[in-house]
Order: sequence, then structure tokens, then C-alpha cells
Amino acid sequence: MTFVPYPGNGPALNAVLGQQVTSMFATLANVSEYLKAGKLRALAVGNRTRAEPLPDVPTVTESGNGDFDIDARFGAFAPAATPEPAINEVEHLFAAALQDSSVKERLSVQGLTCGNDFAAYLRKQNDAYSRIITEANIKAE
Repeated sequence: MTFVPYPGNGPALNAVLGQQVTSMFATLANVSEYLKAGKLRALAVGNRTRAEPLPDVPTVTESGNGDFDIDARFGAFAPAATPEPAINEVEHLFAAALQDSSVKERLSVQGLTCGNDFAAYLRKQNDAYSRIITEANIKAE
């Protein structure tokens, strides 16, 4: 497999659909409609566990490619100086929306996480990638 850098999921997806490249790593939210329409086929899931919407698609690890766990989530961000009441209101609105089953289904496909769960996820990702960057001696140019 050859790494081809694209400036986002959209251009990479277009390249796969246009058969300029043979595969891509993508978020489920970006490709779910193409999977449903039969225009793409999911080969593997990057998480340690199978994706709930794709129960028949094996993980990368199950496919025999070592210990692999890559996760992508989306979240809402605000400037650091945003007043706490405004942050609380937005968090409340997202949490309330997640209680509605139809909204919950649509947002879960998007990988949306709210509040303290999202903050904990970001800390975990920061710690993991900081360690990887240090161990690999990656330097910014």
C-alpha cells in the first residue's frame, strides 16, 4: 500500500470513487452512504472492536495486521474565552439531542462525543500521540 496524502476525506474519497487509488482510511460518517449504496466496500475497521453499524467487517487486528487501534471522533469546539454558561448550554443541547433515538442514531454514525467524555478522549489521544512522536523522534520542520 502506498501512502498518498490528500487534504481531507473528501478528495481522498473522490480518488477512490474515481479509481485513481484503490483504498483509503476514512471515517464511517464520510463513507456510510457509499457503503449502503454498494459503491464502496469496507475492508476493515481501525478500532480494536468492530463497529456497531458494520458488524460483519473485521478489525485490522482480526485481519492479521498486528495490534491496531486508530479512532476518529468529531466534537464541538469553542474559543477558550467562551463563558462557562454558554459552554454548559451547548453541552446540554447536545446531551439532550442524544436522548432522542433518531438523533442518537445519526450522531453516533458521526462519531460525536460530548462533554467530559470528549475531553477525556482528547487527553488520551494527546498522550498517546505525544508518546509516539517522541519515540519516533519526529521533529517539526
